[in-house]
Amino acid sequence: MVVQQHVLNWLYSVLTSEYHDVNRTYNDVAQALSQYPSLSPRTDVHTFPNGSSALLLHLSGTIPVLFRGATYRFPISLWVPHAYPREPPLVYVTPTDTMVVRPGQHVDPQGQVYHPYLVGWSTFWDKSTILDFLAILQGVFAKEPPVVARQQGRPPPPGHTPTPPPIPPLPPGLAPRPTSQVQSPAPDEARPPPPPPKPGHPTVPQQQPPPAPAPYAGPPIPPPPPKVGGPLAQTLHAHRQKARAQNTASLQGLQAQRAAMLHAMTTIQAESAQLTQLTALLTSNTAILQDSLRKADGVIESSSRHPEPNVDELLVAPTVVGNQLYELVAEERALADAIFVLGRAVERGRIAPQVFARMTRGLAREWYLKKALVRKIGRGMGLAG
Repeated sequence: MVVQQHVLNWLYSVLTSEYHDVNRTYNDVAQALSQYPSLSPRTDVHTFPNGSSALLLHLSGTIPVLFRGATYRFPISLWVPHAYPREPPLVYVTPTDTMVVRPGQHVDPQGQVYHPYLVGWSTFWDKSTILDFLAILQGVFAKEPPVVARQQGRPPPPGHTPTPPPIPPLPPGLAPRPTSQVQSPAPDEARPPPPPPKPGHPTVPQQQPPPAPAPYAGPPIPPPPPKVGGPLAQTLHAHRQKARAQNTASLQGLQAQRAAMLHAMTTIQAESAQLTQLTALLTSNTAILQDSLRKADGVIESSSRHPEPNVDELLVAPTVVGNQLYELVAEERALADAIFVLGRAVERGRIAPQVFARMTRGLAREWYLKKALVRKIGRGMGLAG
């Protein structure tokens, strides 16, 4: 079906406002309208899930679907985003008052349509079109009708689990039609609609052919020359004055732009000089850093050949009494650990209680003497505790 020219003109004018790819969007929508004449375009405000709203092109109507040997028309609503074809269209099932949405594999309870074709749209956007998706949607609805008739029956009694009913019949508004009535479009209908006229050039209606010229009766008489100082001169003077005033007004703006550009050029030159100095400073610092890294690598390489020092030889007190205190503390801690281990051993039955008592008595006596000596040395060195 050929789309009317005024609809195409309106479509093109709407798309030129905010759509990114006007020609691609116009071509895809026009082909969809030509193949599905039951769809009607308009602009409407669409609210996205994140709460933002935008004025989008909205195609609403029905698409024919062959279901159980009869043709039904299911109502849909298709929104074209501004970034189309980079972004896929948004498609919803819009049931009437006598219908309800029938959730399925590709339709959620709110009526939004999901399909792998839409999921992979961003990857194959250059090959994906609205017309192809509507054809896929016909096949999906032929297997799973998206709407059913609204039922007004009573709910089942409590405790009763009825068997699931069969698929209810389609609503009366979706009257089936014989399959023979759905005909494939003619070759002329499959062609895309012609592009709209360019802005500012309305469609010129077809006129009657001009009358035949009169027989030649000699050379044409030239028109008289315009009078100097007449009206074809006053108009020209007025146009010249108007053009001169416009040029004078624009000259001030150009002078201001020239002054701003000169000031910007001076600023750029100053910043360029600063960048040159900064580049020289960074080059010098880079050379210093590289030299320091080379020296550090040499120190690391030379130190790797030296023998490793003994920790016990490095960690010593500055005085003899301090070293004695270190040793006493270590022995005192070792005696405490030995007594603890003996207690665990007697609990697990590894040593007899008599052996535990005898060994613990000796270790405890030595542990007490060590602790007393540690405290004495600590008080002598002025250490608290």
